[in-house]
Amino acid sequence: MQQQPINENQFAREKRGSARRARRLTQTQFLDADRARLTQFADELGKEAEGLERRAPAISMPPVAAPAQREQQQVQEQPLAEQSKAPKASD
Repeated sequence: MQQQPINENQFAREKRGSARRARRLTQTQFLDADRARLTQFADELGKEAEGLERRAPAISMPPVAAPAQREQQQVQEQPLAEQSKAPKASD
């Protein structure tokens, strides 16, 4: 069974998750040196994740708002068409 390669965005997310876990782990350490070492490690992971995110190709998403606006316009136009068909009560 062949595994798919991990792209840079996934790898960056994993590094950020590891950095969060390392920061949480600092709260359980008694020695200042241990807390400092874990904090430094978490910072390094965060910087590596930033570098990976910068190198990763941007994913373009199709615009979502355009179809919703068309539907709203259609809904707004329907009552106007019905009003022109209705007899006027002013006569």
